[in-house]
Amino acid sequence: MRRLSMFMLVSLAACGGDDGGTINSEEVITTMRLELVPMGGGSTINAAWDDPDGDGGEPPMIDTLLVNFNTAYAVTVRFQNALETPPEEITDEVRDESDEHQVFFTGTAVNGPAADNPGAPLTHAYTDMDVNGSPIGLANTFTSGAGGDGQLTVTLRHLPPVNGTAVKTADLAAEVRAGGFAAIGGESDANVTFEVAVLVP
Repeated sequence: MRRLSMFMLVSLAACGGDDGGTINSEEVITTMRLELVPMGGGSTINAAWDDPDGDGGEPPMIDTLLVNFNTAYAVTVRFQNALETPPEEITDEVRDESDEHQVFFTGTAVNGPAADNPGAPLTHAYTDMDVNGSPIGLANTFTSGAGGDGQLTVTLRHLPPVNGTAVKTADLAAEVRAGGFAAIGGESDANVTFEVAVLVP
């Protein structure tokens, strides 16, 4: 996997408290990992954004996501804080508070619930849900096309209730697709852009 050393669009804000009285301690995200497992068999693809020394140190490293053509993948997303020993699995917090978090997939390389790009090299679908039946985005499918490239932006959004009213709803991805993140509430805890290329014979 080719690695690029560059600064990417990344927000490492922490999860804040909600108005229900539960306050989450500040979390640092130094690593985002994507794992793509071909559903028809074959080699697993791993891609990561990694800033192990945290904000303000050495530039982060990011993988280019190279996928095979006409292939369906089961995709998992993980978040970690490598400044802790052993690394802290922030994914567990996202899963435990899944009714207040959602991962969105946008950019020129993807078409799906949050991105209106017919003909993009990847098609995204959610495969996990929270207790209210809304998507989470830690488990997904990507289906690649016959070729192409572009950018895939993966955004972890924290969506705590406001005045006792839920901010996370089942149609947030459609709202992002129509109006971007300005159309929804919450704050982005992580925002990473991967270069994507579909490999053809």
